[in-house]
Amino acid sequence: MKNIKLNNKIILIIILVFLLIVVLQNYQNNLYIAPKKTIITLSNEKKTISGTISKIRDGDTIVLDTTPIRLNGLTCNELGTPLGDQAKLFLQEKISSRKATCTLNGSKSYDREIGRCKVNTVGDIGLLMITSGLCGRCPRYDPDEIYLPTQKSAGPFVGLMPNYCK
Repeated sequence: MKNIKLNNKIILIIILVFLLIVVLQNYQNNLYIAPKKTIITLSNEKKTISGTISKIRDGDTIVLDTTPIRLNGLTCNELGTPLGDQAKLFLQEKISSRKATCTLNGSKSYDREIGRCKVNTVGDIGLLMITSGLCGRCPRYDPDEIYLPTQKSAGPFVGLMPNYCK
C-alpha cells in the first residue's frame, strides 16, 4: 500500500514538473523584449534592421544583436567540413562585432530571419563570401540574379551545392 502511495506521489510530481515546463516555454515564447541596439523599420513588406553582429553561426548565418539571420541567396558548406569551417573563420575575421544593416524578406528558416546584410567596411556579406570562394550563389534563393555576376567572376562554387538551391 505504501508503494502505491509513493508511486502516485512520484507520478504527480512528474506531471507537475512537465506542466511547469510547458507553461514556462509558452510564457517565454510569448515574451518579447526588443534589444536596445536593434533598430527596426518596415518598408513594402520588407523589414530593415541595424545593429551589431554579435555572432557568426556559420558561413551563411549571422546574429545581429539577438536576431539570427540566414543570408539570402548564399550557400556555404556545413560546419565540420573543411570549407564550412573556413567560411565561418573568414567571416568572423571580417565582420565580427561590426555594425550591419540587413534587409529581411519576411521569410524564416527555422529560428532565422532571411535577408541580405551589409557592413560598411566590406559591403554585401553575400558578395564577400562568394568572392572569397568559400561560399556560392544559391540560384533558387537569388531569383533576381543579384549574385550571378559575382559568381561568374569567382568561378564555380567548389563546395557542395544543396538540392534546395537548384
